[in-house]
Amino acid sequence: MRDRQREETRRRLYLAALEVFRRDGVQGCRIDDIAQKAEVSRAAFYFHFPTKEHVLLDFLAEGEVPQARALTELPATASLEALLTTCIDEMAAVWSKEPTLLVDAMIVSIRHTAVLADRDAGGPVRHLMAQRFKELAARNELSTVLTPEVLSDFFLSNCFVALMAWANAPQTSLDATLKSTMQLFLQGARPPKK
Repeated sequence: MRDRQREETRRRLYLAALEVFRRDGVQGCRIDDIAQKAEVSRAAFYFHFPTKEHVLLDFLAEGEVPQARALTELPATASLEALLTTCIDEMAAVWSKEPTLLVDAMIVSIRHTAVLADRDAGGPVRHLMAQRFKELAARNELSTVLTPEVLSDFFLSNCFVALMAWANAPQTSLDATLKSTMQLFLQGARPPKK
């Protein structure tokens, strides 16, 4: 019973924080406003989230769930283009609804990944992409100039930059921005023709 109440309070705080972030910006919002919106004390916020960044980390993790599911459901024989298309389609589906939170969330993501600078850092999408890139390289469908892990990180980093550029000019199509990024990546990622 207590665990369920704790989880319900955490969820209320999470949703309230996202609403306040969208309204006031992450940097501009006050913890008191989040606590008031969730109808809890300021201390309750800090019990569940040590910082506002921790709310964004949960938001990022939640956003990766459909993307990871779609990548997992791809057949093992999926082409590089199918893999990248699935990745960016799911990325666009999540982020096209969140231009206000995108830049702050990406900054938190980069900071968090940089702090955990080993191969185990990052979420499930990073790991799934690296694994798929290994399989593609083993089938000689991907350049081996860089390791599959580095190439995967390179692709995802380019997508993050494209997302952030789009957030600053959301009147452009996020889908088109990500597809252009994918095409540029594909031109250099394919193995040389023999």
